Amino acid sequence: MAKLLEEQRENWGSRGGFVLAAVGSAVGLGNIWRFPYEAYTNGGGAFLIPYIIAMVVVGVPLLIMEFSLGHFTQLAAPGAFRKISKRTEFVGWWPILLSSVIVCYYSVILAWCLNYLIYSFQSVVPWTENAKEFFFDQYLQFNETHKLGQVRMPIVVSLLVIWIGMYFSIFRGVKWIGKIVLWAVPLPLLMLLILVIRGLTLDGAVQGLEYYLEPDWSALKNVVVWRHAFGQVFFSMTVAFGVMITYASFLHRKSDINNNALVVGIADLATSFIAGIAVFTTMGALALQENLPVQEVLSKSEGVGLAFVAFPEALSHLPATQFFSIVFFTALVLLGINSAFSITESALASICDKSGWARQMVLPIMSVVGFGLGIFFTTEGGLKWLGTVDSFVNGTWGIVLVGLVECVVVGWLYDVNILRRHANARSDWKIGPWWEGLIKFVIPLILGTLFVWSLYDDFSSKEGFLVNSEGQIIWPNIVGLGIMALVFATAVILSKVGRVDYSVSGEQADV
Repeated sequence: MAKLLEEQRENWGSRGGFVLAAVGSAVGLGNIWRFPYEAYTNGGGAFLIPYIIAMVVVGVPLLIMEFSLGHFTQLAAPGAFRKISKRTEFVGWWPILLSSVIVCYYSVILAWCLNYLIYSFQSVVPWTENAKEFFFDQYLQFNETHKLGQVRMPIVVSLLVIWIGMYFSIFRGVKWIGKIVLWAVPLPLLMLLILVIRGLTLDGAVQGLEYYLEPDWSALKNVVVWRHAFGQVFFSMTVAFGVMITYASFLHRKSDINNNALVVGIADLATSFIAGIAVFTTMGALALQENLPVQEVLSKSEGVGLAFVAFPEALSHLPATQFFSIVFFTALVLLGINSAFSITESALASICDKSGWARQMVLPIMSVVGFGLGIFFTTEGGLKWLGTVDSFVNGTWGIVLVGLVECVVVGWLYDVNILRRHANARSDWKIGPWWEGLIKFVIPLILGTLFVWSLYDDFSSKEGFLVNSEGQIIWPNIVGLGIMALVFATAVILSKVGRVDYSVSGEQADV
């Protein structure tokens, strides 16, 4: 079995294909709507200081760890952690299952983007009069509760198209993915640059940039700002999703590790920063045109409100609405689908490594199941459930905890020096013992603090977490915790059943 797996292990074919795929996974919808909001609410330009520090201390070191682990073992996340210890295979399945839940609702957001892209071709975009009312009342028909209600068929149809697109993006393996990302990653970045240039030429652009970048140095004294900076880097880099370990497992044996991680980190930071310029110059122009304070325009900008309310509204009041709406939503679709199919590929590779089954058999089943589960979030109450599930799975309860456990396992149950020597043997610049200190001490301390802090916030809030102020059980939060427990239990079960003799290339001795 080991020989068979080794012979079948393919590679990216080129370093560029891998780097673009990794960048495509890291750069997603959150770079466009989360980073700009975090920046302007946490010190503006001053936020860049803790963000860059967080990138250096947490983001790139964690990425080097995951790249090294995947490349060293040539296995997806579950197999890689089983190589550390038979008892820790569940640590690899845990993020794979969490990210599989994420892709079920992330694909629904992509379906929204696709619908809005189609709407953008109309002579008059339908959100011209009131973007907020159109999105929530007409498009989603959001009932503002956790009651599911009826399925929204326009979203279901777009969801099907998204899953078909993801299927054909990865069905032929990573070499095919490498060819896809040669277009699918640079194109949305080019579109963002178009939006930046256009935004900078608008009246009111400077006013918008002031709210985005004007430094509030006093914010650096606030530990909450630093918390948000480290949290943003962690979520933005797609670490602890199992994706980067899986992608690195398909790298050629002589591939650079440290440079690749640095390139991905810089690309992620640059995209977030550029997206912020595009957003806030446009918001400033809308504020000037409507004679409103910028902060009032920005009040619609948190989360999905930026992509589907504030920015479309701004575009609808400015020249060439259709063209720039097409550019914006095409960028969103491409950025999002790159991240989505990277998650799907990591789950696919994990199942195939574990079972020995052919990807041509597993991928159709995964696609059908993912599409079916996604329909749950296309209902009239789907947005409410999407937010609830995301706050658990893609938040501190899920991904941050996984990252903490990964560092503890690699740093304390394994000789992390092996990974350092493996990375250095193939890289232009070398990491020193300081990197081992980050993995063993500093990053676990930071992630542990984020986790405990989040728990404290959850259970000390006035509204309560499991029971509200009126003594009523908050069932959505109970369901969220249940999903977390189910994911963890399933990860443990998968690590115990149907074990195979995971293979490695036999090149580990050269470190």
